[in-house]
Amino acid sequence: MNVKTAKIILTINIIILILSIPGFILLNNYLEHSNSNPNNTTASPSPDIASNPNETIEPNVTENPEDTADKGWTALVPNEIDIEKESLPSSHNFKWDVVKDGQKLDTYSRNDTIVFGPPNEYNEIDGVTTFRGNNYRNSASYGFANIREEKLEKVWSVKIGYIDTWTGVGWNGQPSIVKWDDNLRRKMNLFQDKKNKDDLKEVIYATLDGKIYFLDLDDGSHTRNPINVGASLKGSVTVDPRGYPLLYSGQGIDEVEGKKVPIGFRIYSLLDQKLLYFINGLDNTSFRYWGAFDSSPLLHKETDSLFLCGENGLLYSIKLNTDYVPTQPAISINPDITKYRYTSPVKGRLGTENSIAAFKNFGYFADNSGTLQCVDLNTLSPVWVRNITDDTDSTMAIEDLGGSNVFVYIANEVDLQGENGYSFVRKINALTGSLLWEKKYKCSYNVDTNGGALASPVVGKNEISDLVIFSIAKSYKKNGGKLIAFDKNTGDEVWVIDSDFYSWSSPVDIYTKDGKAYIIHCDSAGYMNLIEGKSGKILDKIPLGGNVEGSPAVYNDMIVVGTRGQQIWGIKIK
Repeated sequence: MNVKTAKIILTINIIILILSIPGFILLNNYLEHSNSNPNNTTASPSPDIASNPNETIEPNVTENPEDTADKGWTALVPNEIDIEKESLPSSHNFKWDVVKDGQKLDTYSRNDTIVFGPPNEYNEIDGVTTFRGNNYRNSASYGFANIREEKLEKVWSVKIGYIDTWTGVGWNGQPSIVKWDDNLRRKMNLFQDKKNKDDLKEVIYATLDGKIYFLDLDDGSHTRNPINVGASLKGSVTVDPRGYPLLYSGQGIDEVEGKKVPIGFRIYSLLDQKLLYFINGLDNTSFRYWGAFDSSPLLHKETDSLFLCGENGLLYSIKLNTDYVPTQPAISINPDITKYRYTSPVKGRLGTENSIAAFKNFGYFADNSGTLQCVDLNTLSPVWVRNITDDTDSTMAIEDLGGSNVFVYIANEVDLQGENGYSFVRKINALTGSLLWEKKYKCSYNVDTNGGALASPVVGKNEISDLVIFSIAKSYKKNGGKLIAFDKNTGDEVWVIDSDFYSWSSPVDIYTKDGKAYIIHCDSAGYMNLIEGKSGKILDKIPLGGNVEGSPAVYNDMIVVGTRGQQIWGIKIK
């Protein structure tokens, strides 16, 4: 072979090698995919495979809980979850049934599937629509605050009244604050100047003087006349998160000037403020004959279904059958109600005062007996049950870190235990019911003013994403309290504020656009505190002139909260 022939052969081999490289790469990717998916028999593309052949796919990566496009936000199947044995309903001899039209059902199946989405998808309207904001009950603030001076400033106040000894705003009284669609705003029965105000944010507040107030967030002026229910309202209103003109409100007290009055739950049209529906809380099918509703409901938008807990011990599943014609406008409902009832395995004292939280098709609530339940909302049957020591009025919060990393943060009050009882702060796996950590705090007891946790926790985000913050009443001294930031992973205390005044008011987390965290916390002496979230340093403190049992809601840099001193306050964070 001469030199010329050798060069030609070498050149041909090099060309063949170059042309073969892409084929080897494709073959290698195919073999890697086949080996990682042994059941695959074809080379069809998978959504789990990176489009870039050089991109590394890490197994079991925690998904972003806010990104639901690819994660398959589908209903959970209880039989596929390894429920902790201690939390199995059978371990508690737990008994329940489903009631419809006054009759116990032998079987129950829902025609449409309930799957709540992530909390950032709960509201289709700007603002805070329900107690603690969404189905995870993890935020009572909307938007961002532009904070420069780290000061609180009183902007406005509105005088309200009382019924008998029930004054002002009580527990858990949180307002809703919403910015209506422009077309809808012009068609509601707002005062004319408010109809014409394009940037109107309406504050809606139910109070102990028996009225639901409608106020302008900017200056506290009335946007329309109050709804006069005529009986004290302790709970928090809910605005329909779809932006529909529907308002949901529970009643707390059944007596006015020594006379009994109807007690229950009401649904109003906000086109004209007319009552559309009343649920009588004194239900003959319930195991407790008491009709109050301090709970706030959750609405599942896709199925037009409302879920509500009552102090009669019932969980209501309400198909609203809403007919909304925005062009007229007109709205009507024709509720179809199914009820879940049970007997407590802990004590006979039924009744739920906290607000139901939901992850996908699992609903969570605790009751006056100290029973915490996870209920499959599609079958109205318990998934798991825990004894959490004592009456629990505080609404829990959910944290979703993706996959099986879903948690419930909850704490009880000191009621059934009596003097020297403990408030237990707990982190629980929301899917399996297993206890991850708990801390306990001894609290003083008073039959009228309970110690322990009446406030709902803050699940930290942004720069305090490692913290969960609880307020514990009457744990520092007889009428004092503690605000405690716990490490989410370990339960260790990160910072603690000891106060001479207890608090039933839920703390609220607020954030700037760059993620800096602040906490608003109010107490029984009538003070509002602005706290640096990371350190627990109190930055500012202002008096509001009365015990703050209610919980604030925040829209950007404006805070609204009411007091037992018969005032609703608008406070600016500067």
